[in-house]
Amino acid sequence: MDADELHRALENTGLTKYESEAYLTLVKYGQLPAVDVSSKSSIPTSQVYETLRSLEEQGFVETIEGDRLHAKPNEPDEILDLLRSRGSLLTEAADELEDQWEEPDVDEHRVGVVKRPETVYERVRDSLDEASVTAELTLTYDQLELLLPELESAAERGVFIRIHLYAEPDIREKAAALGLANSKLNIRVGTIPGPFLAIVDRHHVFFTPNTRADEDYGVLIDDYILSFMVHWYFVSCQWHMWEPLFDSGSHWTEYDSLEEFMRDVIPLLDDGADIRVAVRGNYIETREPCLVRGELSEAFYPTRYTDRGSNLSLEDLSNYATIYLDTGDETLSVGSWGAIYEDIEAHRISIESIDFPFEISANESTSLE
Repeated sequence: MDADELHRALENTGLTKYESEAYLTLVKYGQLPAVDVSSKSSIPTSQVYETLRSLEEQGFVETIEGDRLHAKPNEPDEILDLLRSRGSLLTEAADELEDQWEEPDVDEHRVGVVKRPETVYERVRDSLDEASVTAELTLTYDQLELLLPELESAAERGVFIRIHLYAEPDIREKAAALGLANSKLNIRVGTIPGPFLAIVDRHHVFFTPNTRADEDYGVLIDDYILSFMVHWYFVSCQWHMWEPLFDSGSHWTEYDSLEEFMRDVIPLLDDGADIRVAVRGNYIETREPCLVRGELSEAFYPTRYTDRGSNLSLEDLSNYATIYLDTGDETLSVGSWGAIYEDIEAHRISIESIDFPFEISANESTSLE
């Protein structure tokens, strides 16, 4: 059913043209200032306040007084019953209105707001099913259990997954019972409760509040730059200071963050190690995907040649960070998420070997091949 038919169906229930348009605008966007209801519809500003008051008297919306008048739609149960009582055309209109209430269309917007957290989780499932590079999530145990099939399937396909899990009693035992002790999911536990957050393939962000929210809502973002900003919140606040849920004893040899790779590996390079890596990403100039292998030959970041030496932190690397890879045929510069000046933007860095060519002690030479 198209928008015009839905408008006509609502008008057949006794709503005016402006009332039906105002109500459908609020169903689509959620709570709005009255002036925004006018700007997002064809309702004149001079008519919008009277229209919203009339809808409130009929029980379809609730208005909120403040510095500006706001309105939000009420649950559409009454109007759905009214539509379905008036024949097949209006029954179809009721179904369409119910679909819009439960999951409004946000595909045409870079940022969308939905009223139901369940809508966000469904979108996360769909995004994980299509993921090919990376996924970063902060969530509760219940949310982890809800999304676990899609997370495990993505990990099996080679998607690099990092999870910040909010602590609760017996969290290790519960996670172990799900088979996560030897999982391909990288899980750390934090003690401070917070929102649900997912960043998938560096482009899609999903958010719902778990605590301290006056009402349920969700935010859907489809934007490379905004995703980058949220990624740094994840890395700095939800990842690097927390401990792993399970300690498998294995070496950390794969990274989806160039900065974290450099923090761990550049001190070894400065100590004389020969380090071979594989970098998956894309060429900056053509945006074509690539996989290059070579020896780490040099690195640069703003404090590289200062007295701080190799005592690296993420703060040192958050501004500008580049590594140089000798492939045998050429030396390529590799940058992080959003790289502009380098040859390659890195999506995944895998350490293939670390060797010290000179004899120091048995503990200082290791090979990962």
